[in-house]
Amino acid sequence: MKKKKLEQMKVTTDQATQVINVMFCRLNSKERTRILNMIDRFVLYHLEVPQENVPWFNNKKQSTKNYVHVLDLMRLSYAKLLNQAEKNFIKNLH
Repeated sequence: MKKKKLEQMKVTTDQATQVINVMFCRLNSKERTRILNMIDRFVLYHLEVPQENVPWFNNKKQSTKNYVHVLDLMRLSYAKLLNQAEKNFIKNLH
């Protein structure tokens, strides 16, 4: 039963992308892309994850379930942090 519940809690790359797009829907596509590129650069260069191993760059890696799941959650987490930081920055400006 535990395994089934864990499977239901998993986030797919498509779901993560949808959530990120909703999170940044107030931004134009250029700004949203800029923020996602910042997140991707962090994953690729600071965590030293090869680009070919990142699921949103390589569809063949979608079958590596646990790895994909962790990266999706990381991307969502960084998006949430950046989203909140930007909201706080704008709030403090006004």
